[in-house]
Amino acid sequence: MASKRKNLSFAEKNELIEKFQNSNLSKAAFAKANSIPRTTFNIILAAKLCSSNAQIFDQERKRQRLSPYENVDKALLSWIKHARSQNAPISWNVLKEKSLEFANELGESSFVASNGWLQRFNSSHNLSFTKLCGEAADFDSSSLKEWKDVVLRDILERYESANFFNVDECGLFYRILPDRTLCFKGEKCVGGEKSKERLTVLLAANMDGSEKIIPLVIGKFLKPRCMKNCKSLPLFYDANSKACLTADIWEKTLRRWDLNFSKQRRKVALIADNCTAHCTVDGLKSIELVFLPPNSTCVLQPLDQFIIQNFKATYRKLLLQDMISAIDRKEQLQVSVSNAIFYIDQSWNMVSQKTIANCFRHAGFHSSPESEELLEDDDEDLPLTE
Repeated sequence: MASKRKNLSFAEKNELIEKFQNSNLSKAAFAKANSIPRTTFNIILAAKLCSSNAQIFDQERKRQRLSPYENVDKALLSWIKHARSQNAPISWNVLKEKSLEFANELGESSFVASNGWLQRFNSSHNLSFTKLCGEAADFDSSSLKEWKDVVLRDILERYESANFFNVDECGLFYRILPDRTLCFKGEKCVGGEKSKERLTVLLAANMDGSEKIIPLVIGKFLKPRCMKNCKSLPLFYDANSKACLTADIWEKTLRRWDLNFSKQRRKVALIADNCTAHCTVDGLKSIELVFLPPNSTCVLQPLDQFIIQNFKATYRKLLLQDMISAIDRKEQLQVSVSNAIFYIDQSWNMVSQKTIANCFRHAGFHSSPESEELLEDDDEDLPLTE
């Protein structure tokens, strides 16, 4: 019976080569002494698999398979080494985007930065990712149904979709970079402390997605040094010690919106959740403020049906793109409040009308059975998780 064939790893082959070089035996004698077929040993020696190759490729692998996009691989590996020398964090998305950039420069038009390609690339080059050193509470379903059947239906009958708005705020760690980075196995990773710099962003949009109100950003300092020479901002800015929405800021914002709608001679409905900062505001002429039932925002709040998630994902993508550019320039990306404001403005503008309209439908805000059916046809347009 023939003996079972054994495949040697790169590490085992290199060990054999070193052992042979330190011996006084001939090839035939060495192969026989180590129970290796003579032909196999000659192939190992001819391949010249020295220890440097074993460091590039996973030492446990049995074969070296070359990538069809070897030039892209080489360029990307060189860039990774350069980025890691700066302790720059490299996420999965950063790696994909940079590989596409190299493929375009090298004329590899058929290259696709698929998950499978990236997994093979990481495996081939001994890379791995390593960690750097409420509203979903239970709600009364009967109260929810009553609110939709009575309150929501009444509002939908009295207001056109263009005059039906939802408002919500979200926290944004505006300097946040990837908390996982690509590194060579065994490499110590530093510089991954999560940013504690937080802003609050107040967003509002109408039901058909045709109008997005200019965001309000709330920081910790009313006049941060980074804004000293900034003559104008693309959005509104306010501040308090906790960088959070307060009842005073809420009232001031609603009165400003009310004045703008009055100038346009419009009457609008504004849906908000019932958090403590969202107080009732007396004397509004053009805005009818309507509150959602308690603990229902995860189901009923349109902005929570992926609109805010889409906005944050876009913000993060813009930040990552600039981070890559900074790495290429051998610089470190510095994100100030003023920089973040322009990222926020651009990210909000990039949330599409179709995404917003679909999220309103997904939350049950539709005035007819026909508009409800559109959600089923356009599910693919809903933003995905990051």
